[in-house]
Amino acid sequence: MKKIILILSLILYNCDLPDTTAVYQDKLVVFANLNMIQIDNNAHYLSDIKPIRVSMSSPIISEVDNSNELYINDANVTMEGNFDLNDSSSKIIIDFISVQNEQGEYVGNYLPIIPQELDFLHLYPNKKYILNVNYTDEENNIYEVNAYTITPELLEVTSVTDDWICAECSDPTIFGETNCNNQGKQWLVTQEQIPLINVDNFSEIFSTNEEIVQMIMDPNPSTNEIVDILNSHSDIIDEIKLERYGCKVGSFASLPYFTIDFNYQSSSATRVLSYALEPNKMDDEPYQDENENEVYDDGEPFFDYNENTFHDLTRINTFYDTTTVFKLWKGPYLRDEFNNPYLTNPFIWNINVSPSPIMWLYFNYYGKHLMMIQSSDEAYYDYLSGDPLGSNIYILPDSNIDGGYGLFSSTTSKPFFIDVKKVD
Repeated sequence: MKKIILILSLILYNCDLPDTTAVYQDKLVVFANLNMIQIDNNAHYLSDIKPIRVSMSSPIISEVDNSNELYINDANVTMEGNFDLNDSSSKIIIDFISVQNEQGEYVGNYLPIIPQELDFLHLYPNKKYILNVNYTDEENNIYEVNAYTITPELLEVTSVTDDWICAECSDPTIFGETNCNNQGKQWLVTQEQIPLINVDNFSEIFSTNEEIVQMIMDPNPSTNEIVDILNSHSDIIDEIKLERYGCKVGSFASLPYFTIDFNYQSSSATRVLSYALEPNKMDDEPYQDENENEVYDDGEPFFDYNENTFHDLTRINTFYDTTTVFKLWKGPYLRDEFNNPYLTNPFIWNINVSPSPIMWLYFNYYGKHLMMIQSSDEAYYDYLSGDPLGSNIYILPDSNIDGGYGLFSSTTSKPFFIDVKKVD
């Protein structure tokens, strides 16, 4: 054993271990996305070019007082590809111009200039689009980056039904179901059928309310206006009953509310986006109406959402639960300035199995929801294979921006609406 240790010591002593230090260089950071919003499964879709964001990178130890200083508003931004609705084989180059945000500030956002010969810019599936960004700073340093995306095929999304084994304790308020027998309760095992839902109601609503597309494409959509439109189409918007008890909560193995089938592609990332349209609705905290007079009386038990010991208004559509199971999966609640609880909106989850069950974990709120099944290009898939969320500081996202950082991606999105009801 001593000989082995001696040999290892000699090897380590005589080896020159690598001693390299990465040298930081300023580079452009560019994020851009092309999106095709599908109206239905019959190749009817709308083209959406998101604002391109351009900024300069910054070292970890930086003297920048305000991150707004890093935005670049005078870059030369162009994109080449197929944009002509009447000629899918014609490639043209379009220019982008720096634009202000809603506060009148220039924050590195660029939108396309539509050529006079085109009414609008039309995107095509399975086509290559090339992005170029050039910038010269005050010291005449030249920065050039480029990237390309190949748009994914259109999605085919359907709702499918299936049978699901539901095992729960006979007392639905017992979440520690492994102790069900010890508490004198019985296990109930039933076969539940997952219902079909309408995943094509977007096209029906769009046929009479075309403005709804611009509403959902808006970075800050007017959700009240969208909800008003949806209320007039309640007959085609399916309801799901979001419950806090039984086999419909617990994990990703819980009983699904519905199941979607889609044309899965191994070289892309498919994700489900659940966007609550009524997250800020205020109402009285729920209470136990002991005398059944439909009015809260002092002393009656209530669910203190904002933890201020008073029965008052709160964000009533937040899916509020304080059980251990909920905390494990959802984490701690975020709180507004009045300590009212809220959760992430939208909720986004990547899926790679089709059919894919959609269960309680996809929903953080009650009320109307915009659901979006979204398929990305290979660039976004590769980007996720890196570490874009920063879980490991030594791993950079796999960027497709040649000469810089960021991501140029493309997606196809199939939207539909559902109404999430509260039952307990």
